[in-house]
Amino acid sequence: MRRRCFAFAAALTLWMGCYAQDIFQYKPLPATYSNLSAAGQYRSEAASLTSGAYDLTKALPAGYVKDGSVDYTTALQNALNANKVVKMPNFPVLINDNGLLLKSNSTVVFQPNSSLVLQSSNKGKYAMLKLLNIQNVKLYNPVLVGDRDHHSGNGGEWGMGIDIRSSDNINIYHPQVSKCWGDGIYIGHADKSTTNTNINIYYANVDNNRRNGITIGSVKGLKLINPVVSNTAGTLPMAGIDIEPNSSAEQVDDILIDKPVTYNNARYGLVVGLGRLPGPDQKQVNITINKHVDDASAIAFWMGGMDGKYTAADKPLAGNIQVIDPVWKNNSNAFKSSRNYEFAPKCKFKNISIQKPGSNNELDKLKKAQANKKNLEIE
Repeated sequence: MRRRCFAFAAALTLWMGCYAQDIFQYKPLPATYSNLSAAGQYRSEAASLTSGAYDLTKALPAGYVKDGSVDYTTALQNALNANKVVKMPNFPVLINDNGLLLKSNSTVVFQPNSSLVLQSSNKGKYAMLKLLNIQNVKLYNPVLVGDRDHHSGNGGEWGMGIDIRSSDNINIYHPQVSKCWGDGIYIGHADKSTTNTNINIYYANVDNNRRNGITIGSVKGLKLINPVVSNTAGTLPMAGIDIEPNSSAEQVDDILIDKPVTYNNARYGLVVGLGRLPGPDQKQVNITINKHVDDASAIAFWMGGMDGKYTAADKPLAGNIQVIDPVWKNNSNAFKSSRNYEFAPKCKFKNISIQKPGSNNELDKLKKAQANKKNLEIE
């Protein structure tokens, strides 16, 4: 009997992990949610910076190809190391899973036909563009295509498109990141003593990545403006945007997510999961999420992760989370949460709109279910 119970539990765990992936169907982003027109705005801004920029095409070997079939990682990296302002070749370029490492005080401009395409990898962890312990970087219109369609390994879930760690004053304009083995954009730390600061990402378009679209693990000072994150599916959590620090050594503070759209993500549209953050030093968590729209993700918004087993030395999180004017529609569940909020910062949801049959009843049930939860208020 005990063996049968163990087998059933293992099977249930596997089923839960695979369920959303098994029933997931990719859906093209409706035109009403697209932010692709922003590319022109930032291309005009970048044009004024490129008159003296080094054209990375000059770094490619004689007889280079323009179809993204030959690996030019080394040539590109050498040129990035030697120049502060560069423009990418105006055609697709293949890179390998070593990725490209950017440097401080640099500007990188992608032209209208520029893109980085990842060569097939068997690694469970990689990053296509790496911003590690650097400062003062501008990145215009980057287009990155990962290898999930032809990945040659089975393990891991940390193949990142843009990987930002322990960096400061980073501005990324209209990134388009798709088909990564892990996350489209990851914001974390390279070492436990240094978080990211002053990170600004405008009009991100993140589609068809395997683990998360955008993960926010460690940052103090983040503006995520008008991101569109869609079709995230493959391995848990499968969230469009996931605010989820890995330990109490990290920070998630002074964050603005303005007008995010999450569409057709296999498990979650937007996640705030702070369960690993409480520790002996009280942490401030201040997050504003303004006008979130989720359409057709299984769960539009998940709030929780605070029912871990904390010790007497651990301190509750301070600060405030505000979720203002969210619109959640066509979801299996509009909102889900953990049971315990005693260690959470104050969280207020204002003017929720749930758009599906019986939406008034759904909102009434939601308010009733949260009525007795400390630190959580739903207007």
